[in-house]
Amino acid sequence: MNKLIRIGTLCVASFVTTSVLAQSPYSDPNNKQGWTLNKEVSDEFNGASIDKDKWIVQGENDHYENNFKGRAPSQFVPHAVDVKNGHLVITTRWEPNFKFLKGQHKGYKYENITTGAIITKQKFKTGYMEIKCKPADAPLSSAFWFTGKGGELDLFEIFGKYPKDKHVEKLYHTSFHDWGKDRKDPLYGKTSWDNKAQLPYRLAADYHVYGCEWGEDFLKLYIDGQLIRCVTKEELGDKWVMNNEQKVWVDNEVFPWKVNPKKEDITEKGVEFLVDYVRVWQRKPSSDVSCEIHENVLENADFDNGLENWDIEGKVKLVNAKGKNEAGMNYIKLGAGKESTISRTVKLKPNTTYVLSASARAPMTNMKDIWQNGWLGVKAFGKKGQQPIIKYFKNEWYRQSIVFTTGQFANQTYIYFTNKWQKKEVHVDYFELTEVEAAPEVLDGK
Repeated sequence: MNKLIRIGTLCVASFVTTSVLAQSPYSDPNNKQGWTLNKEVSDEFNGASIDKDKWIVQGENDHYENNFKGRAPSQFVPHAVDVKNGHLVITTRWEPNFKFLKGQHKGYKYENITTGAIITKQKFKTGYMEIKCKPADAPLSSAFWFTGKGGELDLFEIFGKYPKDKHVEKLYHTSFHDWGKDRKDPLYGKTSWDNKAQLPYRLAADYHVYGCEWGEDFLKLYIDGQLIRCVTKEELGDKWVMNNEQKVWVDNEVFPWKVNPKKEDITEKGVEFLVDYVRVWQRKPSSDVSCEIHENVLENADFDNGLENWDIEGKVKLVNAKGKNEAGMNYIKLGAGKESTISRTVKLKPNTTYVLSASARAPMTNMKDIWQNGWLGVKAFGKKGQQPIIKYFKNEWYRQSIVFTTGQFANQTYIYFTNKWQKKEVHVDYFELTEVEAAPEVLDGK
């Protein structure tokens, strides 16, 4: 099993200077791994306007890279892209009188909402990609992503506001999309893999540094310089899509089937996606460091020893189904018709950040009009008012995470998986609780 997470405290180290960070990734401020900045696909946005030698602005001169004109009802327009005060500013506006394109995109016509996107003219293959930004604080998605032959990596698609589920506003969502299949294949362009990590704060409330290291056979995900997930090509198999050169994209998009902004959701001046910088570093492939294995705090996390160390309530059953679950021989079934929970109390350290993860599925979800849910949660860790949960809904096994920090006097916490709010059948397997490591420090201020 390739169960690994290496993480650090989720705080911005104020002593790390901008000049230092310009030379190396936020997670490696002393550049111990020998990174070199690729200036062709990096930008500090310190000029008076967007650098047209480096970036394509969607819609300028009626050109749309990849023929992507925006996710209707929003449309990409050049006037949504600007550079001000050392920042890229992508503004989404309510402009019903704008002359929108005719036609539709995925069943929606272009109307009311203008927004913007930029794409690098040059490509790169493998490296460390990083952006410091503040997503738009509105019911739309600010995104930092990459496209190339056969594959797409969305480092994040962040919803500033999500009225149906406020937890989504804390979600750092990363995904692969497979464009290498036949166009007639129903999986063409669909999500082949994703990672969802719920953080302790609303992502649109402030600036954060989002990063990833893309190696030939692995992907590492970072927030404010701290590693929260590492996944390998071997682990993903045919779900891995990052095999070719990529271009960099930065944009605001609307996802109308998730949340469709109304006039009152977009201020008179518009809502802004603010980007301090985009940076891509590269190094020799031989120096790549793949995923490291780190200790799981939980014993019997895969239920190979039955329900030992676990507490159960309701219709909870241990199922032996080798090859049909995520790890080992057994998984847990929470039965339909009754409120059911599997849980345990775990000893932890005070003032320490952890990542709690689990793999789960809702087998009766049909991914069309029947949606059934399970929830992973943690509480009683010494932070008043914080009881984070994350929802599962897919009918196949997948992994999600919660990042939390214990209080000053906390020495334990309560973790659980439940069907409490729907009382439908859900399955769970392989819990993982990993301690966050200390953040990297800058030596001698250099």
